[in-house]
Amino acid sequence: MHSVLSLLLAHGVGGRSDLPISEWIAAWSGAIALLLSFAALGLLWHHPKFPQALIGRLVPTPKFLTQIFLLLVRAIAMTLFLVVLTACFFGPDNTVSNIAPTTIFIIFWVGMPLSAAVLGPYWKVISPWENLGKWIDRIRPNSESVAPKWLTSGWLALVPITVFHWLELAYHHGSSPRVLGWCILIYTVLLLLMTWRWGWEETRKIEGFGVLFSLAAAISPIFVDQKNKLRIRYPFVGISSLRMTPASVAVVLAALGGTAFDGVSRTDWWLDLIVGKTGASWTLVNTLGLAWVSLIIGLAYHQASRIGSRLTSDKNFAYKLGGSLIPIFLGYDIAHYFSLLLLEGQAFKILLSDPYGQGWDIFNTASHAINWTVISTTTIGWIQIGSIVGGHLLGVLFAHDRSVELWSARTALRSQYPMLVVMVIYTIIGLVLMTG
Repeated sequence: MHSVLSLLLAHGVGGRSDLPISEWIAAWSGAIALLLSFAALGLLWHHPKFPQALIGRLVPTPKFLTQIFLLLVRAIAMTLFLVVLTACFFGPDNTVSNIAPTTIFIIFWVGMPLSAAVLGPYWKVISPWENLGKWIDRIRPNSESVAPKWLTSGWLALVPITVFHWLELAYHHGSSPRVLGWCILIYTVLLLLMTWRWGWEETRKIEGFGVLFSLAAAISPIFVDQKNKLRIRYPFVGISSLRMTPASVAVVLAALGGTAFDGVSRTDWWLDLIVGKTGASWTLVNTLGLAWVSLIIGLAYHQASRIGSRLTSDKNFAYKLGGSLIPIFLGYDIAHYFSLLLLEGQAFKILLSDPYGQGWDIFNTASHAINWTVISTTTIGWIQIGSIVGGHLLGVLFAHDRSVELWSARTALRSQYPMLVVMVIYTIIGLVLMTG
């Protein structure tokens, strides 16, 4: 187990290539499914349905028990955060016996957005930065300083997402616990300093992980209303309540671009390109590749949005339909990392008993082994296909519902043509890349 995990984490995290059918059969089948779905929506779906389903139903929750539960969950989450951070500096500097790389790359980066899509916006409850920021808010002196535009615009939320992808996919020492520890510490200190100056309400806008996970939570049937009451509604419809901004669209595109490069970096032609390269040269080539793929993903959406803006005379077209990117991002995430979370993620419970690599067995799990047969490769392959195609189908569905909500039926249908082309291209590329 240790040798396999070490190999995987040397590249950050990675997907599996278990498609049960030819990649081109899968790609063209996915493209045809998108086209047929688009045609069916144009014929049968003439009025918006998502906004009517946003309210959902109230879930009764005992106030006292809820508060106790939230305090307990926050305490556990903060303890784990401190354990991971200290393990980065005081545990062994490797990916095998240190809990930090597995927790950060698998449990946090892969598990959080996927679980948020199911369980809702619980990241705000357990986030160490959210809780530390609120604590700073309570003790900071009253200040009338107006937060600068570079903070309130939210564009800085791109920084942690981009840096994380670079560590995961490009930097040759990106999985080193020491490197990860310094990145976490610097990020945390910067957030707290800005909170001290301008407050957490403004600083929260640049906490990129919180932004991304909150967007993923819109898929969930579980949500919290404006009165802080727990409610449930139909899955996926919550995307209709989002008011995307240029910055939030860019965050999703950056996350999507990084996941796409993870697929590109595992193709034979890319492996041939970096063969023999080590250290700084390996980092440089992968950095350029990450930037190149992310730029292509972003430009494709930008150009489709420009055409959509001309067809609808709506200059905010890109942001109004930005929610369609969220199911696509989650579909890519599942396709690339589902097997990693399910299989290699089992190492978390093993390392939890000995987070500092000292030979401990706190929870009696240190001797456990990873069960590599918990799911078959064929099943994983079908999940990969289904998640990519399904994510794009949901993207098309949202784009259509939002379009008929905003514009006339004829304009709404025409406005989706360029976005449909982009989604077909994304689908084909995504499925082909799954073969690595």
